[in-house]
Amino acid sequence: MSILRLAEQKITEPYPGVRQRTAAGAETGATQLRVFDAVIQPGAAVPYHAHSNTEATYFVVEGDLAAVVDDRRVDVRAGDLVLAPPGVGHGFTNNGNGEARIVTMFPHTDPAVTQLEPAGQTTDSGESDQSPYVVFRDDVEPWTPWERCTRYDMMNHERGALSTSFSELVFQPGSMAPPHYHPETEEAMYCIAGSLVAMYGGDEFPFGPGDMFVAEPGVRHTVFNASEEVAVLLPLHPTVVPVRELVDWTPKTPLHA
Repeated sequence: MSILRLAEQKITEPYPGVRQRTAAGAETGATQLRVFDAVIQPGAAVPYHAHSNTEATYFVVEGDLAAVVDDRRVDVRAGDLVLAPPGVGHGFTNNGNGEARIVTMFPHTDPAVTQLEPAGQTTDSGESDQSPYVVFRDDVEPWTPWERCTRYDMMNHERGALSTSFSELVFQPGSMAPPHYHPETEEAMYCIAGSLVAMYGGDEFPFGPGDMFVAEPGVRHTVFNASEEVAVLLPLHPTVVPVRELVDWTPKTPLHA
């Protein structure tokens, strides 16, 4: 394993006005998941499509987007998440004046893509009509898994996922996730704000915005905030209920009290 730095991530333009970085996938050594980070320019779109062999989750990091999922249009913004089950059509359009950014996670290294033509779209107008495939940040209750850390469970089996656990962790200075490993599954850790330190197999690495690492099954790892600023991490799992085994480990990098 090595941390895939932001500057080293492969950039493609799958659609006009959409620049996409490969944060994790088979080409980076992952065997169970794929992660993309895409910036969508104003007026640009990710066309309506479906993945027959896997579900997909789309987390809005920045901006405002019009999402169409299963022919239903929903406006989403930073902090919201869209789930696309296998075979369900979905797409995104940036109707705003600024860039929008989404992080996409597949519990599969080679998602099949089929382009589709949307049928007649309906627009969600209230709670009773709300799409079951959209999770709004305002509806997610944050909780504290350990001291000085806030967690938002954006997608898991309780929200209808088949093989995805997608969370957002907000680390206050001095906060550390419990060191652990997963016996059967990988875990991708993606820093989207602030400065963190990653531990992999006992070694420590500085870990900044846009950096990603994937911990293979059985490898002990964790992340902690040794800076004086708040940091944000996306821990991503290709399973709805990741099995964790805690381990003893003490960081060499000093933590702020």
